[in-house]
Amino acid sequence: MLQTIQGIYKNGKIELAEKPQGITESPVFVTFLEIKATTWPEIIMEYQGVAESINFESYRDELLPPKEVEF
Repeated sequence: MLQTIQGIYKNGKIELAEKPQGITESPVFVTFLEIKATTWPEIIMEYQGVAESINFESYRDELLPPKEVEF
């Protein structure tokens, strides 16, 4: 029987979110999923703007985390 269990890779070890049912030992395949960005890139946070635009720096702390555009 195939089972999929979520886990976390940390410091060279995999920590499973739950214990697999009925499995004490088994070969496994591990797939690392892409982690979505939770902070803006450094280049955006350091942007100083131009004289003719709004003062970006005054709104910097109000930025929401970046989201992926879905098509």
